[in-house]
Amino acid sequence: MPDVLLILTTILLTLLVERSYTVPRDIRRNDERIVNRDEDLRAWIVENRKQVRRDFLRIWAAEARKKDGPDYSVSQCQKVKNEVLRRYQDELRDSERVVRDVWLSEQLPHRLWRRLTRRPIPDLTAPSERAHTIAEWETSAEDSMKAAEELRAAAEERRADAGKPPLRPLRLAEII
Repeated sequence: MPDVLLILTTILLTLLVERSYTVPRDIRRNDERIVNRDEDLRAWIVENRKQVRRDFLRIWAAEARKKDGPDYSVSQCQKVKNEVLRRYQDELRDSERVVRDVWLSEQLPHRLWRRLTRRPIPDLTAPSERAHTIAEWETSAEDSMKAAEELRAAAEERRADAGKPPLRPLRLAEII
């Protein structure tokens, strides 16, 4: 009987030592997984910001070439913004899901280790760092157009004060 107790104690101690060895490694892997997903989200926002800008310039240039007829650029720009916002929400949901999966996968030893080392589960930083870009996408097309007209008027005023000629109209060949 004492041999069985010794064997069980040895097995339990071995499992405990093995588990205590794997917990820090698991935490590093989980943290890296969240950081990588956060970097992916940040890169996605930057890439899509450039794409939205190119789409807007294409829309504005096409509308500038029209001699008559209605101006659909506001609704087209809003459609681009709505689409990129929907895709952003999907990406953000996926990123938040990764954080939640990490939190759910870590058990009591992981939580104790995090508390002892004061290393909480990392948060997603890309949404707050790129909040300005996301706010641009959330504004209405009319607000964006009004802001662009105000900037152009201010630029024209500064150029006139400096004795420079007015700004040239936007041409598609210069954009692409």
